Amino acid sequence: MSAQNQELRFTTRGRQAMRLLRTMVCALVIIGGAFFVATQSFSAAAGAETDDIGIDTESVVVGEGESLWAVAANLGIERDTRDVVSEIVEINHLSSPVVHPGQTLDVPQR
Repeated sequence: MSAQNQELRFTTRGRQAMRLLRTMVCALVIIGGAFFVATQSFSAAAGAETDDIGIDTESVVVGEGESLWAVAANLGIERDTRDVVSEIVEINHLSSPVVHPGQTLDVPQR
């Protein structure tokens, strides 16, 4: 054999396997890139959320049987509890005032 004819030759099944492998690698790269971009966007947005409002916050974990009203009342802030509840809803971008045990909320600092 001459040096020019020493190329790698695949069968039909081998070519199909190589196409599948190439497609899978491309898909993984695209999905991984999209996941990376999405997580970076969400983490940057999460860090900037309370900065946009201009309120100093602290984190509170909702206890068993506790409502958003109870969380706001237990903060001991010298304001109407309705205003504090409204502020917590705004800070956390809640669609409703329903909270669940174990949920972490950002609340105005005391």
